[in-house]
Amino acid sequence: LFTPGPATPPLTDVATALGDEPAVEDRIADALPPEQADTLRRLGREPRSPEERRAAARRLVRGTFWHLTYNLRPELWDRLSQSEPLAPELARDLLGELVGPGVRILEVGAGSGRLTKLLEPRAGPLVAIEPSAKLRCLLRQRLPRVDVVAGHGHRLPLATAWADLVIACGTFGPDPPMGGPVVLGEMLRCTRAGGTVALVGAEQPSWWRAQGFEIATYPPPEAHLDEELTEFFGPARPPRHLLWRRA
Repeated sequence: LFTPGPATPPLTDVATALGDEPAVEDRIADALPPEQADTLRRLGREPRSPEERRAAARRLVRGTFWHLTYNLRPELWDRLSQSEPLAPELARDLLGELVGPGVRILEVGAGSGRLTKLLEPRAGPLVAIEPSAKLRCLLRQRLPRVDVVAGHGHRLPLATAWADLVIACGTFGPDPPMGGPVVLGEMLRCTRAGGTVALVGAEQPSWWRAQGFEIATYPPPEAHLDEELTEFFGPARPPRHLLWRRA
């Protein structure tokens, strides 16, 4: 989890969230390289308000929960994504307005293909970026014509201005390691001038609107989770917001 990389939790959040748990902080620091351990302990000594600690804990839990789920319990994520379909009106508008025939598409954080399967019949070249090896395997099995590539949103392995449309579904929010300005910058970099960056079911739509995105909101579709999924993930939250911005 703390191996340096795009999905590594920020040490600032770790230290802030665990400031009242010095024993836990010490256990984490003991497992880190010396320079990182010193940084964590130094950050842990900085004064923080209770609200700062709660906010850091929320970001930390969200980022690590999804990272560990994708890599350790991918079958549960796959079942969840299949049980939480896109709102039909959202899918209609997305395909009708943004996905013209032959459009060159980059999907970031494709998972096991919830959105990919809708894009694939209309797309020209379609590259699906997914960091989890097990989810990439599922995606390749289901959609063998899609070019499935390992990668993270923080450092997309594609040329500048390659895509007509760069899109992500239920993946990113405003905070690292699961989003933020770095991810948005990479998505814009890979989009040609006049192309579109789109987000389906993004976290905290208000943040994306502040970055220049337009938004459409749709009635929530029916979503039925079984008992195991509800216990693990909580209540169903199918994607119902479509955000887009021209590059």
